[in-house]
Amino acid sequence: MLFDYVIVGGGSAGCVLANRLSANPNTKVALIEAGPDTPPENIPESIYGEGYLPDYFSPARYWTRLKVYRSAIGNRSMEEVVRDETPERYEQARVMGGGSSVNAQIALRGLPSDYNEWEAMGASGWGWENCLPYFKRLERDMDFDGEYHNKDGPLPIRRVFDGDWAGFARAFRDALVESGLPYSADCHATFEDGCFPYPKNNVYGRRVSAATAYLTNTVRARSNLHVFSGTEVTGLLFAEGNRVKGVKAFRNGTTEDVLGNETIVSAGALHSPAILMRAGIGPADHLREVGISVRADRPGVGSNLQDHPLVGLGVHLRPDARLQPNIKNPFLMYTRFSSGMDGCPKGDMKMSLGNRFDQSAVGHQFAAIRVGPDKAYSRGHVRLNGAALTDEPIVMFNLLSDPRDMQRMIDGIKFAYNILTSKLVSGTVHSVFAGAYTAWIRRLSSPAPHMRAITKVGSMLLDAGAITRKPLMMIAEPRKFAIAKMIKDDKAIEAFARATVLGNWHAVGTCRMGRSNDKGAVVDSNGRVLGVSGLRVVDASIMPSVPCANTNLTTLMLAERMSDLILKG
Repeated sequence: MLFDYVIVGGGSAGCVLANRLSANPNTKVALIEAGPDTPPENIPESIYGEGYLPDYFSPARYWTRLKVYRSAIGNRSMEEVVRDETPERYEQARVMGGGSSVNAQIALRGLPSDYNEWEAMGASGWGWENCLPYFKRLERDMDFDGEYHNKDGPLPIRRVFDGDWAGFARAFRDALVESGLPYSADCHATFEDGCFPYPKNNVYGRRVSAATAYLTNTVRARSNLHVFSGTEVTGLLFAEGNRVKGVKAFRNGTTEDVLGNETIVSAGALHSPAILMRAGIGPADHLREVGISVRADRPGVGSNLQDHPLVGLGVHLRPDARLQPNIKNPFLMYTRFSSGMDGCPKGDMKMSLGNRFDQSAVGHQFAAIRVGPDKAYSRGHVRLNGAALTDEPIVMFNLLSDPRDMQRMIDGIKFAYNILTSKLVSGTVHSVFAGAYTAWIRRLSSPAPHMRAITKVGSMLLDAGAITRKPLMMIAEPRKFAIAKMIKDDKAIEAFARATVLGNWHAVGTCRMGRSNDKGAVVDSNGRVLGVSGLRVVDASIMPSVPCANTNLTTLMLAERMSDLILKG
């Protein structure tokens, strides 16, 4: 069968495209997803009900062989970094719905300045006024109405308001208000600094992923939509010249060709550039190094990698400040504030409050405050580790490499600490410490029965009194980053930030939109790959810069608008 559109990747963007492009019964659409499907009648309870990272690092949900380098690489070459450092696991979704099936369900839009910046960078037609109607089209806001909202889109959005917050979150909000950051119930109706309840694509404790919202039973019943799950794309197929005619795919032990008039790569900011580079579309010198013939020399493929750098402060909560167990998603409050640094826009900083660390018995006793530049300037890259599909790409985020990011991170950590130690908050906590998402913390978060038993005992000891709590907390607190001493020394804070910085799983930018005469651009404003024909990229990789927001809602908006542009031809 010849399809009109072959979509590679059933993540957030792919689900939107599959829905919108197949709405015309005369259009044949193939949606290819490497991971398992999650049809409406068979959504795993873990995906439906857990707050974030369900079935943690299971091969049925994640690309478990994918590893990344997060820290700044300095003047070292890629070869030197690979030789000297150990990469970290990266929780990249491999399931229908993509990141929306495993993320924290945060539904933030970002700021008008984000999208106006896109347009200024060469993404014609992607300014705020162009994007807002598509943000509205995708949502069914269950709390608010008005000029910034819609009530009948496919994605429901709700908030847990402050009346249902735990004591710690309410005290933290009060301290923020006292510092000059007002509380507002609707962050999408104001672009000023302040603190807000997180909007989430979660209804009554149930995740609504892109797959749930866009691949409903009615959509799946369309005879012109063909869903291939458990199917891995092994390469692009080319007709004469540089025209893409479909993909080669592997499923059920066999390889087959899936042919289409247009192929749309929606595999995310780490895998989309790898697919292009394996097909000979990318930086010519790098492609030759790994033995790939060059079809189109596009230096921007795999470059411009961005994420939101975040550093965490841990909080051991008093019992009356903890989150009630029935609220599965612990992310309650988001704070938007401005660094005031020259050249940085307003609202360039973010602070996130999670009133529970994880679902373990110990995790219920801890909160986390994560802070960092929401408008980040550091840039990394994705490169091939080899020409074979089995060779996951080399990913270097290069976080905090830009001095502006580092200085704002230092200032943000000090601001967060000042709030945590304020009179309003200090009565809700046992202690505050420098946090780190270490390997043993990951193990404690495991749902394995023996780890659940260990954390159950640990939680009882932590609540038994100061005699048992203090030695246990010495294990949790990294000694070389004793926070009371560190917070007075910018150099010490910098060392802590470099040692513990994480991205926020918001990878963007590696196939960015831009003008056709821009050598760093990979696609035009319609998502068409420059230098070849019959091929588009539609996902977070085409964002010119990371927005001041968790990126899932922006990815959905982008796919909504791009589907209209594709249908217009």
